[in-house]
Amino acid sequence: MWRTSNSRWKATIRFSESELTNTIMRVKDLEEQLALLPAYWFPGQTWSMRTGMGGMNNTTRFVEVAGSTYVMRLYETHRDIDKIMFEHRILLALNKRKNQLPYRIPVPIELPDGGTVVQLDHNQGKLAALFTFTDGMNPTWMNSEQILQFGAAVGQLSAVLGTVSVDLKPVYPPYYEIDNIHPRCTPDAIHEFCLHPPETFSALREELTYIFERFSAFYQAIPALRKLPHQLVHGDINGSNMLVDGDGRITAVLDFEFVTKDLRVMEIAVCLSDLIDPALSKDELKRNCTAFYEGYGQSVALKEAEIQVLPLLIELRRLDVFIHFLGRYADGVDPQGVLIDIIQNTFEKTKWLQEYGIELVLSLQNKQKV
Repeated sequence: MWRTSNSRWKATIRFSESELTNTIMRVKDLEEQLALLPAYWFPGQTWSMRTGMGGMNNTTRFVEVAGSTYVMRLYETHRDIDKIMFEHRILLALNKRKNQLPYRIPVPIELPDGGTVVQLDHNQGKLAALFTFTDGMNPTWMNSEQILQFGAAVGQLSAVLGTVSVDLKPVYPPYYEIDNIHPRCTPDAIHEFCLHPPETFSALREELTYIFERFSAFYQAIPALRKLPHQLVHGDINGSNMLVDGDGRITAVLDFEFVTKDLRVMEIAVCLSDLIDPALSKDELKRNCTAFYEGYGQSVALKEAEIQVLPLLIELRRLDVFIHFLGRYADGVDPQGVLIDIIQNTFEKTKWLQEYGIELVLSLQNKQKV
């Protein structure tokens, strides 16, 4: 039996797996489908489900069973089971090294048959998984001490990821393979949108032209980037993918959906991209970036060539975000306003990097010599 209320589902399901799958396929309402999913992991048990804070890319629900809480994720960005299996394999490998990290990571919960992924039907249906839960809140970086802690957490993870090896190949390409970010966003499509924008984006023609110039310039650096150290990277560490406790201590790093093999230095470039807010003064931005790098450097020592390309890779992160949201807009996922915000943010940050990127590199080099 199962029953629902406006804010919380409570259910006890006693179906065979095939009966459960057929039932889910017949149910049209997403909430009712979600309410049935825990039965794959907890057959014959009673659970409750609630909504809560989740990311932009997936549907998230919290499942409570016998006094324990789990996080259920319904993947919305793709239906590629190979991507999810690679993510889960990395998380399971990290779990074996959990004593090397001072915070928690999500661990996929195994199904009775030993797998970790449920496919809602057998014809490219949506994919779901269940993970361990860590309590906490998303951080806001208010001062240099907190940002140093942020950098230390990223460095600790990077050091451990550098030791992980699994028998699956990553599906996501490195960041610098920018032709592969979104199937709709080919170089020709990006060229057309940036240099001949639709009328609704015509007010941003200057910003889009500049973005395309940076996009074109980046291609020249790719051969040199391929020679730099590579390893597994999380690829999307930011405040929304971390948790802290009431005292501000980092308790978890979340959302390894985009984990792949990439430039080692790309991990820090992603983080610095989020810290760079052109609305702040140049001196404050430099302090924030050097504080992060000081924390990161407690676990990882970058090579000189890696530090030199950081401004370029921070730009790459912004270009990647722009292309990602351009694809979401083309797919009808996001409204025009979301893409406008992304365009303006990309323009402002890339302009800042062009003006102050060399100074940023010098400040990090000096910090490494201390």
